[in-house]
Amino acid sequence: MTSAFAGKGFMRHEAKRILIVEDKVIIAMDVEDMVSDCGCVPVGPVSNVADGIALVQQTALDGAVLDINLGEERVWPLAEVLDDQGVKIVLASGYATTEVPARFRDRPMLEKPLSQRALAAALESLGLIEPRS
Repeated sequence: MTSAFAGKGFMRHEAKRILIVEDKVIIAMDVEDMVSDCGCVPVGPVSNVADGIALVQQTALDGAVLDINLGEERVWPLAEVLDDQGVKIVLASGYATTEVPARFRDRPMLEKPLSQRALAAALESLGLIEPRS
C-alpha cells in the first residue's frame, strides 16, 4: 500500500486486494508471489468454491485470479458471486478445452502455468494495476 500525504492535497492510493482461488498449494503460493510482485495484496488463497464464497462475504476485494478447475468442482458459482459484486476476474486453466459460460467469456483467460508477465498484463487490462513502463 502506498500513501502520499493524505490530507495535504495528495491522493491516497491503496493496493488492490486480489483473491486467489487455486486448489494446488504450490501453484497458489506462486500466484500469491506474482500478485504481490504486481503491487497488489493477495487475499487467500482458497481452494474451493464454498471457502471462496465465505471469504467474499466478509472481505472487500478489487479482483480475483480464479483457477477454473478446483478438483471435482468448477469455480463458476464463486465467479458469479464475485461478478455480482463488481469484482474484476482473471480466469486460469491448465486445460485447453475448458468450457467457459457466456457470462465470463470476455474475461482475461490465462493458461497455466501462469507467468508474471501474463498475470500483470491481465491485471493491467482490468485496471487493477498501473501500466508498467
